[in-house]
Amino acid sequence: MNKLNVLITGSGSLYGSAIIQSLLKSTLSLHLVAIDIHAHTLGLHLAHRGYLVPPVKEEQSYLKRLFQIIHKENIHAIFIASSQELPFYSQYKSAIESETGAKVFTHTAEVYSICSDKWKTVNFLKERYFQYPKTIRYPEDKDQIESFLNNVGFPVILKPRRGKGSEDVHVAPDLSNLHQLLPGKNDMIIQQYLPDDQNEFTVGICCGTNGEILSAIALNRRLQDGITIAAKSDYYPEITELCKQVAKSLHLTGPCNFQLRLLKGKPVIFEINPRFSSTTGMRTLLGINEPEILLKADLLGEKIPNLKILKSYVIRQYADYLVPVEQIEKLEEQ
Repeated sequence: MNKLNVLITGSGSLYGSAIIQSLLKSTLSLHLVAIDIHAHTLGLHLAHRGYLVPPVKEEQSYLKRLFQIIHKENIHAIFIASSQELPFYSQYKSAIESETGAKVFTHTAEVYSICSDKWKTVNFLKERYFQYPKTIRYPEDKDQIESFLNNVGFPVILKPRRGKGSEDVHVAPDLSNLHQLLPGKNDMIIQQYLPDDQNEFTVGICCGTNGEILSAIALNRRLQDGITIAAKSDYYPEITELCKQVAKSLHLTGPCNFQLRLLKGKPVIFEINPRFSSTTGMRTLLGINEPEILLKADLLGEKIPNLKILKSYVIRQYADYLVPVEQIEKLEEQ
């Protein structure tokens, strides 16, 4: 295979741009094709070719357009960079692969079901004897609030069972504040607070189609408004090993991102995102190019060696890009 044609969906997301920029740094011979719903999203202009597609909620129109692009560009591999599109690609993975021959890097519907619901995530960890943050549902378990608070104390976290980033996430420092937050809330969890005095860890695990762990990297990150603004790589064997074990228990087959904090010196996972991360680009700078690793292992059949991870800080600073008006208009006219 002289050149790999790779499609990146949802390319305007933070991790869509990170996937594209990582692949642009790859030693592989690649032709990158980006798709998104808006012509002004950056990924469309970073890639070698860009196309507009309907919103994924317009399922059949999206699928028809997707097949057109895959056939036109002779796509070999598809990376998904939109959380909203993950269930779609899990559902249509077999159909896309059999129709086009393109490899879809996605997990099973069961994995997405567990990881998209924080209550299910907690119970998955509990049932397999991994450490987990003590959690109750609201309003389903409201009769347990008093005993729960007696057990874990304050502060506690109130957040949606299904959500992204720091949206509608609250830290309640006392009972009065918690009572102010609860009215009108549904489909929430109240969760044990994990100390942040040693900050937060984000761990990237890539698994091959056969479940083999291809790469693992742990970063101690600094957050601002729910986004990683700086991260330090070092040797965190206990944290990395825990995430490897959970990845194997989940039967992952692609990229995954784990969020952890330390409780009494022990790592506790509180969120699992079965996708690429906004820190994908940071990991590439540190020696772990996750999209390239997946292409090498699952498309080219290469053996992935133990990769050397740089011990360093990565500091994020957003950049501005000039895009000609004509380029935007050309995309909109397709």
